[in-house]
Amino acid sequence: MIRNGKDIADGAVIETQVCIVGSGPAGITAAWELQKAGVKVTLIEGGPDSPGSALDPTWPAKSLLYDGVADGQFAEAEPDFLIRPYNRAGGPWERERMFGGTSAHWGGQSRPLDPIDFEKRPGFPGWPITREELDPYYAQAAELCVLHGDDFRPETWAEILGAEVPELTGFDTTIYQYLGPNYLKFAQRTFDGVTIADSAADVIVNATLLQIDHEQGRVCGLRVASMDGASPPKKATEFTIKADYVVLACGAVENARQLLLSDVGNDHDQVGRYFMCHPLSTGQVISVGGAYLTDAQTRLMGGKTLVGNRPVTWQDENGVRVSGRFSPSAEEQKRLGIGSCWFWSNYGQYYFEMAPNPDSRITLADTVDPVFGQRQTHITWLLSDRDEATYTQTTQLFKAAVEALGGDVYCQSWPSVKQGLTVNGHHIGTTRMSADPQEGVVDADLKVHGLDNLYIAGSSVFASTGISNPTFTIVTLSIRLAEHLRGKVGAP
Repeated sequence: MIRNGKDIADGAVIETQVCIVGSGPAGITAAWELQKAGVKVTLIEGGPDSPGSALDPTWPAKSLLYDGVADGQFAEAEPDFLIRPYNRAGGPWERERMFGGTSAHWGGQSRPLDPIDFEKRPGFPGWPITREELDPYYAQAAELCVLHGDDFRPETWAEILGAEVPELTGFDTTIYQYLGPNYLKFAQRTFDGVTIADSAADVIVNATLLQIDHEQGRVCGLRVASMDGASPPKKATEFTIKADYVVLACGAVENARQLLLSDVGNDHDQVGRYFMCHPLSTGQVISVGGAYLTDAQTRLMGGKTLVGNRPVTWQDENGVRVSGRFSPSAEEQKRLGIGSCWFWSNYGQYYFEMAPNPDSRITLADTVDPVFGQRQTHITWLLSDRDEATYTQTTQLFKAAVEALGGDVYCQSWPSVKQGLTVNGHHIGTTRMSADPQEGVVDADLKVHGLDNLYIAGSSVFASTGISNPTFTIVTLSIRLAEHLRGKVGAP
């Protein structure tokens, strides 16, 4: 069932077992899994239900409500980060405010995080869970995303493609699967034959969270408002949702902002800290010359198989495709004290794992939005010396490995690369997972420290970024969270 918040009476009270705030992959996955188990779920989304996930009609209202201050590294290449995209001019695609969230422009690139990503080491805090604990949920996520199984080993894919695995000293060959086009947009795609809007979940669009009311360690209600259809929009109605359990699934920027607006979960000044991403260079900054891979190795990296003597892109019956990357091995990351990165076999952009930095953070701006009068976001993105070391060390390692195979590599300097970096759509951290409440915002079950019934879903809970695109792990963690909440509400 789907309805519009402006059709809910002013002052109404909605009661439910679980209320999920935000309808991107995190929120929709959790809602699907919970309603499937018989849990009464209300899923609210501040933006509209845009037919066909059309983006352009949603951008004017988003620009009003998501605006704020973006500084630090943003000043160089992305000062309008908070409201991107707002036109078709290109550039980084960051946030959406609509039913389905950023799945409306997601490319579907998927791979689990690596075991090293969960380990504590210098510069990286470790997670209170292990990769082994997540493996069963990764398998479920692969099924929900309709991937070609949950085996990402390059040897497996070399066999499927009839290709060969490259051997590059100091690097792992990593394989990524891409969801088929029918399964990318979570608001439109089907789960077991039905969409989330046609499921038992109560979906309310045009329902903006204003306040998380809490007392004595529990959330006791959510104040929610709708907008009218005017241009520019104005507040229409306000109503309350009372839920046994609440899940924030609004993305790393908005999850932190909502906690700060309601003064929730910030006893140790951790909310909003450690904003991270996978910084991406503007254009190609690395050039590779010479044939350092065999034809069969090149085909694996490009996700191609042979039809006769002709290499063609491999695709399964659900539209899944694959491609490969080179990333520094866990041993090299530990030896050099750096994060991970990607090297394409024949393409020169640079994409890397940003190290956690407490001063890279979200706070509240002094300005307010023009619709609901709430304080806007102030986001400061800051890189660190460890990020420079990651670039310097990995490019040197890549250059040596490629040249040993007969190729040649040229890399631009870090200062020239740094000034053109963009966030590239992966917003991570700000409510990170930790065993110790003084070091993070949520525990291993994604429950906010100090509150009995408030949980957070999405990549804001990541303690570090790893190098894999975050959405597949977001879906995985939401499946795990839904299982936990089923046990809390006593679902059959």
